Amino acid sequence: MNTTWVIIVFFLSLAFLLFGIIKLKMDSGMMMLLTALLMGILLGMPAAELVSTTATGFGNMMASLGIVVGLGSILGSILSESGATDQLALGLIKTVGSKHALLALNGTGYLVSIPVFMGPAYIILNPICTTLAKHTKKHVIGYTTALVVGLMCTHCLVIPTPGPLAVAGSLNANIGLFILYSLVVSAPASICGGWLYGEYLMRKFSTNAEADNISDEDIMKEISQNTKEEHPSALTAVFLILLPILLILFATVAPYLTSNGIVGSVCDFLSGSNGVGALTVSVLVAWIMLHKYIDKTPAKVFGASLNDVGSIFFILAASGSYGAMITASGIGDILGSLVIGSHIPLFVMALIISVFLKAALGSSATALVTTASLMAPMLATTNANPIIVGLAICLGGLGICLPTDGAFWQVKEYNDLSLRETFIAHTGGNLIACIVGFIVLCILAACSGFLPGLA
Repeated sequence: MNTTWVIIVFFLSLAFLLFGIIKLKMDSGMMMLLTALLMGILLGMPAAELVSTTATGFGNMMASLGIVVGLGSILGSILSESGATDQLALGLIKTVGSKHALLALNGTGYLVSIPVFMGPAYIILNPICTTLAKHTKKHVIGYTTALVVGLMCTHCLVIPTPGPLAVAGSLNANIGLFILYSLVVSAPASICGGWLYGEYLMRKFSTNAEADNISDEDIMKEISQNTKEEHPSALTAVFLILLPILLILFATVAPYLTSNGIVGSVCDFLSGSNGVGALTVSVLVAWIMLHKYIDKTPAKVFGASLNDVGSIFFILAASGSYGAMITASGIGDILGSLVIGSHIPLFVMALIISVFLKAALGSSATALVTTASLMAPMLATTNANPIIVGLAICLGGLGICLPTDGAFWQVKEYNDLSLRETFIAHTGGNLIACIVGFIVLCILAACSGFLPGLA
């Protein structure tokens, strides 16, 4: 098929999607489904393949995230109904103050996403954002930006997350040094794109005069007044939020410490399919510990939480259909070939290809793995450093987060943001993180002559 036409169809589909959502006020999920079908028709895809690709993408996304989203929502509802999230917000403000809440959220996201996939981690931690926004009377966009950028930075850059691990393996980079320099690159990226940019958005969007004058004491007083007489402690909330994270971390580390078959089976159960087992155990433990603080039956709590995320299920699944159609079009290979044809430094080329693939395919992990497979043969014929090239690839996963990415819709729907606000928070924050990270990477490349492992 003509490569120019494929590129035109890709950008036309993106324009059609945005036009339908912004101008026509269409449902996001329905527009993505229609866009996927339109893209297949414009590409001349046979009817049977068109329907099959759309359905397969829909089903694969639900298989990957459906159960995780449902369990994460139930866990959040249990914490909320029991008053645990209010106590956690109260504890956070007591410890660091509302002025430093964004930095605390950014740091929490940064650390949590190292052992845990970004998707489940975001679902688990997001209630903190909404609770803080409610009691501080400030717009949730600042809290959201701080959290999501912290999560994304380590998700895309720091091993043992699968994307960067695959990149380091494909390029034969030293794992220990790769982790060291990924922390050097990702930390300032997270701070600038998450915390500082989040503070800017907080000031811009929180125009409520009441929010400017409210003190930490007032916030804590309001939380206390709206909390049940009997409620769990903030430490209980912290434990239950960390529980799935700790279980997944255990499942990641344990196989390296023992070859016991039973332990291996437990680890497979806990970590499989983005941590479904760990979340299931965590939901059961949360209900056992907190049910005495909840007046409703399990059916009502679980059912209400799933009703709340019903539309999110469809939106995420429809984004899978759109992503599958984009993958079938071959746009990723085309964009990669265009960049490879230019004469620029290998690590700059790696970043550009990775950014293009992330924008086109939506999945950071897919973009990273695909770019690494393109770069590996070229790396073998040059004197480029695999760590520098690998980190450039990983930064591309932050580059341009468009509606092709399921995480884009999670951020939008879970925080009731408009499309414009989601672009500003999610796309803007991660783009800033990408730019800052690349500046740090350029400094490392310039100093490579005397830095260990980069010479």
